[in-house]
Amino acid sequence: KQWYQRRVRGSLTRPGVFFIGRDDGNIDVWDLMDRSHEPSMSQNISSSAITSLEPYKVSSKQVLLGVGDNSGTLHILEIPWSLRQASANELTAMSSYFDRECSRIDYYKERDANRKEGVVDSGPQIPGALETDEEEEERLKKSYNDYLKLEKDFLVKLGMKKEDDPVNLVH
Repeated sequence: KQWYQRRVRGSLTRPGVFFIGRDDGNIDVWDLMDRSHEPSMSQNISSSAITSLEPYKVSSKQVLLGVGDNSGTLHILEIPWSLRQASANELTAMSSYFDRECSRIDYYKERDANRKEGVVDSGPQIPGALETDEEEEERLKKSYNDYLKLEKDFLVKLGMKKEDDPVNLVH
């Protein structure tokens, strides 16, 4: 059976965790520190489509997830410790993960464009070892700005940002 996502919400306490409410009444819990190719957990909540998800931090020891469905029922779930307690390096690990994914996407876009133009693929471009500080800074700014643009496009597709919302690029 084909299902569609309805709502996506990130964890309030863990940068690598987010929740997806589906039309079949299930919630997928993604923990990117655990696995990135499939949900860490799926839970059936309702026989109706999930229409809203709202995390709420009660205290440092309790986080709740409010789940609304298409029949108007509100379900309150308590988030377990493992999904609310971030590891010491989680923010750094997630930042690195998204940087790698953005670089991978950029590489494949460039490769596809080159293939359409008939250019032979020479593999990923690795910055030279003798890069000056200014060149490195420009490369990092460009990479970060590309990431911000991809992030905005992703959030627009999820309905969490508007198309005309500004992107604060680094100059």
